[in-house]
Amino acid sequence: MNFNRQQTKYVGLALIALGVFALLRLWWLLPVLLLGGGGVYLYLQRRRMGQVNEAIQLGLWGIGLAVLSMLKFFFFPGLLLLAGASLLLRGHEAQVDSRVQALLSQFLNRRNNASTAMSNITTDNAPTYETPKPTKVTIVEDDQAATGETVRLK
Repeated sequence: MNFNRQQTKYVGLALIALGVFALLRLWWLLPVLLLGGGGVYLYLQRRRMGQVNEAIQLGLWGIGLAVLSMLKFFFFPGLLLLAGASLLLRGHEAQVDSRVQALLSQFLNRRNNASTAMSNITTDNAPTYETPKPTKVTIVEDDQAATGETVRLK
């Protein structure tokens, strides 16, 4: 088996996490993290693919099952609530996705502002750098027949 550097890092982190779970006897937390992390991963993956409906449903079920596994006493009624919420979301996934994205951007902005404030405290004497200015891109269209080539700008 030939692992690359990134895979080796992930396997090492997973083994350390399993060791911490074993030392602290936190085995009950493992399914919660796997289900929640899987829900978030599948949401992000499907959203990148442009499948917003599937993204919302997979995120709801993954994170919902993670929460239900923490609340073992309410597992069966929780499944009924989760199924009902899933049915109610049908057709409204785009609205829910826009709200989720707004909440995520608020959270990330707060986190970035806090880290910027902390870096300003610790790096008062750090050298300043100029940010590069954007370059202007000009596309000249040819009057000849289209060649089928696509020009993408980022």
